[in-house]
Amino acid sequence: MRKVPAYMAVHDLIKKRIQDGTYPVLELLPTEPELEKIYKVSRTTIRSAMELLKEEGFVEVKQGRGTMVLDQRTIQDLNKVTSVTESLRRKGYDVRTKSMYIDIIPANDKLLKELNLSTDDSITRVQRIQLIDENPIAIMRNYIPTSLVPGLMQFTNKFSGLYQFLEEHYDLQIDSAHDKIFAKSADFAESEMLNVPPGTALLCIRRICYQNEKPVCVDDVCIIGDQYELAISTNGRYK
Repeated sequence: MRKVPAYMAVHDLIKKRIQDGTYPVLELLPTEPELEKIYKVSRTTIRSAMELLKEEGFVEVKQGRGTMVLDQRTIQDLNKVTSVTESLRRKGYDVRTKSMYIDIIPANDKLLKELNLSTDDSITRVQRIQLIDENPIAIMRNYIPTSLVPGLMQFTNKFSGLYQFLEEHYDLQIDSAHDKIFAKSADFAESEMLNVPPGTALLCIRRICYQNEKPVCVDDVCIIGDQYELAISTNGRYK
């Protein structure tokens, strides 16, 4: 097994402590001499680790002050159609899927309306927990007309990013979406799945995805609130 370089080991430790709040956002990290003592490495190793953290957007060097921890909440730009998984990966996280379960269910009245289906149509449901760096961050449920994704169940645990998978395997090109965004407190089941205390703030998105103005998928996503942000640009006043 290849030995991890010292600067990468230090980088990983500091990154973990930034993410768990040991080094708070907008606070300064310990000085280089202090970090040398904490991690028992050379000044060169500390500087290499800091440079990598800087490139990844975790820290910023403030001239004359020190190294500041930046806000690492993932920001999803709602002016472009992008999935939670894609947003997390663009931020540099290692994204993995846990406990994927795919089944076929009858469509309830809400899904019939959202997907413009008839009562005879069935829905393929994809349920999973999304992890970043092995930590749970989101509970995801996706609902797709079965006629659009025949045989999807055979791909259980074979993909992580759903949009990309649908594009590559079913030629479903999601080109627009309508989102409803709300906050809620995690109930007991959600807290167990996400490994957070009951009552933790969750950011929830109910999204209808479209291809050429035809609804092709409904997403129901709950994300740990302090790990994620949504960015929306508007133009003009409503009158």
